[in-house]
Amino acid sequence: MKSYRTLTHVQSPIIQGLVGIAALALVISGCAGGTKLAHNPKGSVYLEEVTDWSFEANHPAVIDQLTITKIVKGLYRDDSMSGPSGMSAGGSKPMRIFSDEDAEFLSPLLAQGLSKAKPEQLVGFRVSSSAGSGSEPTTGSIYVQKGSIYLTIGKGAKPTGFMPESTARTEPAPAYAAGGSLGAMVMIIDYHALAMAPMPAAMPIAKATPITPIAPMMAASPAKAQTVSDRVGQEAVEGELMAQKLSDLRIAKEALAKKDSEINMLRKESAWMKRELRDRDEEIKALRSMKVSAKSAPKKRSAQATQNR
Repeated sequence: MKSYRTLTHVQSPIIQGLVGIAALALVISGCAGGTKLAHNPKGSVYLEEVTDWSFEANHPAVIDQLTITKIVKGLYRDDSMSGPSGMSAGGSKPMRIFSDEDAEFLSPLLAQGLSKAKPEQLVGFRVSSSAGSGSEPTTGSIYVQKGSIYLTIGKGAKPTGFMPESTARTEPAPAYAAGGSLGAMVMIIDYHALAMAPMPAAMPIAKATPITPIAPMMAASPAKAQTVSDRVGQEAVEGELMAQKLSDLRIAKEALAKKDSEINMLRKESAWMKRELRDRDEEIKALRSMKVSAKSAPKKRSAQATQNR
């Protein structure tokens, strides 16, 4: 009986330790999987907790779906290099990372994810691009921090630019945003300025899997690429001009509203001064009438005294 009790006391801490380890494993596995917002053959969007203690996002963040669509459609890559050797494919070809179908799938889910994410979470995504068969899925992450949106492509076609260029810049992506991908860049986008800009122009879709160009098409590709590049550059300039005009219009409206406010204040002050002058004029008239009545009263009394005599 004594040996049985001793064995029970020895086994109890071991069992408790095993239970604790199992519970911890469940918690870790739950955190690694994240909270899925969508999962279907097209792709998935999920919330992922960042274990880096230095990370703190401005979540939850409410950003309209149209602005998110501009972000997804604004990512592009410069396909001037092709193949593992990095040889020129014959001219610069700006191509969008995501197609319209990809943007239609991602935009509402990314907006929903940012509105539900916690400060220690980012929104991860994986999408099987419709750019063409054989293309590997594109993965990445997005979060909001210090008034900007940070978007990183981990696997797939890597963006080299953004439209319009004035609203974004790039930096080396932190490890927690790149999903283990080496050399990834994070696109830092001023979404307040982007909200006033027009929708990015239509461009060809970049494929993640490089395709060797056919020889007969090599001669015609430089001219076509130059035409596309010129058109994209012109549309980008027009977009920046439109954004500048909208900004000038907003400033003019604010100045006009300020002037209207000043004019209304001057009108109120003018009405108040008129009322004060009117009141003072009435007071002066009342004082004059009192003086006149005071002067006329003694004369009447002297006249009555003369008649009595």
